[in-house]
Amino acid sequence: MSSPETNQAKKRKRQRPVISCTECHRRKQKCDRQQPCGNCTLRSASHLCRYESKPSRPRRTSDSASPANLGETVLTSADVGGSFGYVSNRTCSAAEVLEKLDLQEGIWRPESMLDVPDQHAELHAYHRLLTTIPPRPYTMLLVKVFFAECNWIYGVVHAGSFHRLLDEWYQCCTSDNPPVPAHGGSGNGEKRRQLSQFPSLLLQVLAVALQMLPREHFEQMSQLDILGKPDFKGLSTTYSNAACELATLLARSQTTLPRAQQWFLRASWLKSEGRAVESWHALGQAIREAQELGLHREQPRGFGAGTPEDFPSLWRREIEKWVWVNLYIWDRFMGMILGRPTLIDDRHCTVTPPLDCNVPNDLTRGPPVPRGPLDPPGQSTQRLFDYRLAHIVNEIDDLQLESAKTPSRDLAGVERLQAKIYATMECYPPALAVTDRDASHDAANPFLRAQAELLKCDTYSLLVALHRPYIFTREKSRVEIVSAGLMALESQQALFDATREHHHTLYTLNFFTFDPAVLMAAVIITSPLSLEQDLLDQAMVHIRSGQKRMEVLGRRVKLAEKGAAVLNLLINRAERSRTSSQHLRASCNPPGSETPPSTFTHDSVNRHSPSSSASMVSEDPWAARTTSTHWAPVHDVNNGFGPINTGILSTMDLDEILSLPDPSAVTDTGTDTATFDPGTVQFGAGILGDVDSDNFWQNLLHVPFQ
Repeated sequence: MSSPETNQAKKRKRQRPVISCTECHRRKQKCDRQQPCGNCTLRSASHLCRYESKPSRPRRTSDSASPANLGETVLTSADVGGSFGYVSNRTCSAAEVLEKLDLQEGIWRPESMLDVPDQHAELHAYHRLLTTIPPRPYTMLLVKVFFAECNWIYGVVHAGSFHRLLDEWYQCCTSDNPPVPAHGGSGNGEKRRQLSQFPSLLLQVLAVALQMLPREHFEQMSQLDILGKPDFKGLSTTYSNAACELATLLARSQTTLPRAQQWFLRASWLKSEGRAVESWHALGQAIREAQELGLHREQPRGFGAGTPEDFPSLWRREIEKWVWVNLYIWDRFMGMILGRPTLIDDRHCTVTPPLDCNVPNDLTRGPPVPRGPLDPPGQSTQRLFDYRLAHIVNEIDDLQLESAKTPSRDLAGVERLQAKIYATMECYPPALAVTDRDASHDAANPFLRAQAELLKCDTYSLLVALHRPYIFTREKSRVEIVSAGLMALESQQALFDATREHHHTLYTLNFFTFDPAVLMAAVIITSPLSLEQDLLDQAMVHIRSGQKRMEVLGRRVKLAEKGAAVLNLLINRAERSRTSSQHLRASCNPPGSETPPSTFTHDSVNRHSPSSSASMVSEDPWAARTTSTHWAPVHDVNNGFGPINTGILSTMDLDEILSLPDPSAVTDTGTDTATFDPGTVQFGAGILGDVDSDNFWQNLLHVPFQ
């Protein structure tokens, strides 16, 4: 009779050694044991071919070296830095003091790995996500598309450094040591961490490239249907989500530059999808990763700085600064756009701006040298001026917060900031100038024209944001909003013409058309007599052009489609208001009287003096009729509907806005021919009623606060 020990041995599962590669073992195929094997080569999956051995159990340490005999607890540097939440680049924390004490035989022992019991689960999830990466030929094509069609917008990824990491990662995949989630300190551990976290950046690059894939690559990339994805949009979503899952899988206390870049590209991808709130949260994650790396602080230069051996480290620091510049710009402008608090505190930022120079692919060629005043703009010159504008956003926020606490009629701060924006505009190089731009360098840089229009649009949108809180309370601000908004819409049309169809997913093309157009329409609807007739007519032309442009953009972006519907509604109401104002002007100026000539021309919008707008208002014979501290609606204006109250928009969803009755149902005498009450549908008259203006913009964008 068999013993109990024998029966237990029979029930035990056989432990047969696995000699196939992981892919052949998973697919139950015969493996030829090559590196890479024949099956993986035929499937264009050479980078996935690897051989795993059974993990050995950790050996027990001798009693003499055990922590129990030492009477002390062994802690790792990452334990103290990660578990307690210390930041490695701060010199005043207890973790930094422990490192300086260097207690190698005591309670401080630098180790390379953490959470040993969870490593196997982490490794399994890591390898599962790596299988999302497409075969190498498709990967290389999408990487090429990214740097040719996408990276010029922000320049957050350095092409040379990315390709070096990509080559090293593929070499690591085909070696005896495949990539694994690595943790550790500096030196070789830092390099291993970069390689282990690089796939998250790679996947996000592929997602953005698919989002802006040119049509000429459709046929070649359509072969990726074998992966079970019906279209490029779904495949882009898969890659982007997998990149985020990879980034969150690894230890957050062991961040690297590729992971911070991944979160920034994730924010860009979400914004192009019209998911602005999620993009803001992803931006916050990118900022925290960058702060973990210390990108917000100026790093001390060593004694050997400037020697040929130190050139790569100097360039790498410039690359890090460009990443921080993009994060800072996005933080300030997204806060301004969405009405959300900024995430970066300037008190903690000591980093200096990067040099205005192109970063070479070969970082050993020489030290960073800024371009001269007569040199053409670099690839990121436009971003440097956006960085200066972003600092003006800080002052605008401070001014608005101060005005909310202590309301005052003293608007000297608005005039000062407007003059500062115009002064910054004067510093733009000729190739990026707002007026009379030098186009001689466009052939060398195919996206220079588009960058110039982006900078111009950012500048005038900042002017619009400066005057936005006073749109219904200040005559001069209404004129400034329409004038600056007209230039922003004109710049958007030029940017639309300078880009191709696959760039239509750019959030800039959508929002910076919608935002100025809504404000201009609001001014025309509420107080058309405050604008000169020529300015009013040109504003209507550009609003209509913007609405048609958003209809085209809506073929790729749902947000643009909704924005076009809102603009169409506002255009109908603005047309009625403009017609009524024309009738009133004609009644106040009978045919026998002499009408003062108009002083507005299109070139007068391109003024660079903040005082010129005041003269334009004073010369308008109709300005005196509507100038007041709080605008009161004129009920005798025969515009076909009652006083307009934008406060109603702040409590309505987009679907409710679009379901409002058509103004064409109202007769010229103001009578109701349909079930429409002009006293209830009021688009406008006070400054958004008693509701915060941030909610107004969020509801128009159909983006609820979280």
